[in-house]
Amino acid sequence: MHAWNYAAMHISGIGHVQKIQAVIFDQDCVVTSKTAMNGGANAWSAHRHGGEIELPDGAKIPVGVISFAGSDPKTGNFFVMSTPSIWRAGGKDGKGTTLEDLMTAVMLHEGSHVAQMPTYGAAIGKLAEANHLPEDFSDDSVQQQFGKNAAFTQSIADESKLLFEASNAKSRSEAARLVRAALARINARQQRWYTGKDAYLRRAEDVFLTLEGSGQWLAYRWLVDPKGGQASPAAILPGFRADKWWSQREGFAAFMALERLAGEAWKRQAFHDGQKTVVEMLGEAARRR
Repeated sequence: MHAWNYAAMHISGIGHVQKIQAVIFDQDCVVTSKTAMNGGANAWSAHRHGGEIELPDGAKIPVGVISFAGSDPKTGNFFVMSTPSIWRAGGKDGKGTTLEDLMTAVMLHEGSHVAQMPTYGAAIGKLAEANHLPEDFSDDSVQQQFGKNAAFTQSIADESKLLFEASNAKSRSEAARLVRAALARINARQQRWYTGKDAYLRRAEDVFLTLEGSGQWLAYRWLVDPKGGQASPAAILPGFRADKWWSQREGFAAFMALERLAGEAWKRQAFHDGQKTVVEMLGEAARRR
């Protein structure tokens, strides 16, 4: 909770998110708090769960490795996560840092989505409704649909590479050139494959890149923060760059490039206003002299 409050106030600028309930569980017990994640008292209630976790929206899930944010019209936003003992038993490790710090970073990623539910989350909801999408439509749906398409997969790899190169460019003009090259590839790929009944995927991909990329950016920035995870960038950056999930890897690369071009100006848009996607913000930043 200390990490969440620090990251929300001093790294992302999210501030205190109203009405967010935290649900944390291990093999035997579940603890809940309606105040700890929104700047209130760090007060919790606990009970044995009997092997099944009941969520604030009434759904029930089995005990296992999990971390996600949700929302319910009646009960409000909530965050759910299992403890390190569950993750360790599931074979998870720290990927360059401690398991506890990795899990904290995951929590920050998922927690950031609570702040984005009224904006980017709502945009995905409208797309799903307008296109009659299944309930399991998610940020990984594009990868599941096009993962065996070699040309599509290669383009994703090339785009991410260009964006990561832009984030490390020595000059702003070089960073802008690399970003423009990446955006041109993204546009060409989307125009080639997101046609007909799949045309909605262009907007969906851009929104998911924004959601997942900003979450990954926040996780990374906390991990390397002197008052956060205090991890070495060299130790953990390879894991972020090699993420097997496209939306997280390319989204992270996009925000690292955006940070190189625009400093911190994009945070208000990504975590509050939500009117522009990271692709749109990158395009604007790359055109700016």
